[in-house]
Amino acid sequence: MTFPEEKLEALKKEYIDLLISTGRKGIKELIEYLETRTDFFTAPASTKFHNNFEGGLLEHSLNVYENFQIMLDAKGVQMDEDSIIICALLHDLCKCNFYVKEDRNRKVDGKWQTYEVWSNMKNPSIPLPHSSRSIRIIRSYVSLKFLEELTIFYHMGPYGGEDYEYKNLLKQVNEQFPQTLLFYVADLISSYLDEETAE
Repeated sequence: MTFPEEKLEALKKEYIDLLISTGRKGIKELIEYLETRTDFFTAPASTKFHNNFEGGLLEHSLNVYENFQIMLDAKGVQMDEDSIIICALLHDLCKCNFYVKEDRNRKVDGKWQTYEVWSNMKNPSIPLPHSSRSIRIIRSYVSLKFLEELTIFYHMGPYGGEDYEYKNLLKQVNEQFPQTLLFYVADLISSYLDEETAE
C-alpha cells in the first residue's frame, strides 16, 4: 500500500504548516533537515504493524496530533497549542533514516517469489533508545519546554523502559503531568484504531 502522490503532498503541506505555526526559533531549519537529509515524508511508521508503508510515519504523526487534542479536550487538561504540535509531529523523529527495504523469499503455489519488506537498521547513527533519539534530533534545531520533553520521553508508556526506576518515574510523571498519559493513549489509538497494516 502507498498513498497517491497528491494525498502525500497534502499531508506534507499540513504537517509543515502546523510546524511553522508554532513560530519556534529553528523550526524552519528543522523542516529543511527533514526535507533534505531524511526520509521522514516517505518513511513507514513501523516495519510490520501500523502504517508500515511509504508515508506511514507522516500520517501517523498527524493522527497523533488529532487524537492528542481530542484526549486533552475530553479530560479538560490544558497544554499550549504549540506544545501539542511539537510533541505530536516530532515524537517519532527517531524513525527517520531508520527503516530500510529488504528482499525476502516466499513460496506461492509451489514457486519461490521475491518480495520487499521493511526492516530496522541494526545500528542507528544516534545510538540512543527510541524516545531519547527523537529528543536529541529535535534539540539540535529547536528548544523543548520541560513538559514537551517529558511527553516525548514517556510517549511509549510502559514499553519505553524496562528498569525499575523508569517504571516508578512513569507513574509519578503520569500523575503529575497527565498530558504524558494522554499522549501515550493518543499514540495507541492512532496506531491500533486509525491506521492500517500493509501485507
